[in-house]
Amino acid sequence: MNYTVKKKIRGGVFEIPEIIADKHLKFASGDQIKVLLYVLRHTEKNVNAHAVAKFLKMDENDVEDCLQYWVLTNILEDEELASKESAPQKEKAEKPAEPVKFVPGQNKEPETVKSKETVEYTKPTQAEIAARLDESAEIRSLFSDLQSKLGKTIGYDGQATIICLYDHFGLPAQVIFMLVDYCVSIGKTGYSYIEKAGGSWAEQEIDTVEKAAKKIDSLNKVNKFWNKFAISQGLPNGKPTANQVKYISRWLDELKMSFDMICLAYEETLERTGKISLSYTDKILSNWAESGLKTPDDVERAAKDRAAAAKKPAGNPDASYNLDKVKSKDVSGKLTYERKRKQ
Repeated sequence: MNYTVKKKIRGGVFEIPEIIADKHLKFASGDQIKVLLYVLRHTEKNVNAHAVAKFLKMDENDVEDCLQYWVLTNILEDEELASKESAPQKEKAEKPAEPVKFVPGQNKEPETVKSKETVEYTKPTQAEIAARLDESAEIRSLFSDLQSKLGKTIGYDGQATIICLYDHFGLPAQVIFMLVDYCVSIGKTGYSYIEKAGGSWAEQEIDTVEKAAKKIDSLNKVNKFWNKFAISQGLPNGKPTANQVKYISRWLDELKMSFDMICLAYEETLERTGKISLSYTDKILSNWAESGLKTPDDVERAAKDRAAAAKKPAGNPDASYNLDKVKSKDVSGKLTYERKRKQ
């Protein structure tokens, strides 16, 4: 079935740049398109987020994010930003030269930089983000997919975070999407959390879909364990901290310890030290693993064996009394005591 615009309404039209339909229609969200249509319809006057939000019955902050998207893609112009950028060049010349920094969007780092650990990261400007969106179809597609996943328009902070993950930390687009998807699944949608998690993934060289899937599987296993463990021990049932995740991952993946074994080690830690100490619990579990103890029954048997060994007399076992030999002796005779003579 084909569609066309009715002739009777073709007289009341306004311009829509071709680039909107050709380049942005498949990437922009529905809210972003609605906001842009309002702005294009009212080009004769200055448009602000408040007026758009009132007309479209949207949250003003969401409208502001939508407007920023079109600013970053060079469709709209932020008058305040434009006035700053058009300031006299004299002011810029008077500023002292800044040290060389890694600029998002550049494929190569400065030659003086040896590794990403020494690179000073600076948040990209709106102009830099716009440039990256313009030159990279992969980033544009990633932005669109993430907006659908997050269920909201990505504003400047979110865009800067994604550019950081892509350009600075070097994570592929698919890995970034998997990272954000995991963060959404645990209720952590703050961009500072996502950026920190991305930095951790980069340090661990989680740079492929396979590695990301394995990491997420491990994290889900830790979260599931923690929920069950917190309930059993009467602990607050929140998300595990980074330190807790580190230890629990080791106990589950490296030491292959069961839930019951970890609970037993935790209880022994409290009994011996009177406090929660993951490092102490880790030592207990490591010793059990080295000794081949895999179940609580194994631990109980080992404890009984140690207790029995501690009770066993030291020295020659033959030195103990032999009842059979005692019985064979003639003890019916009269006992005599011979006094020693003085010399």
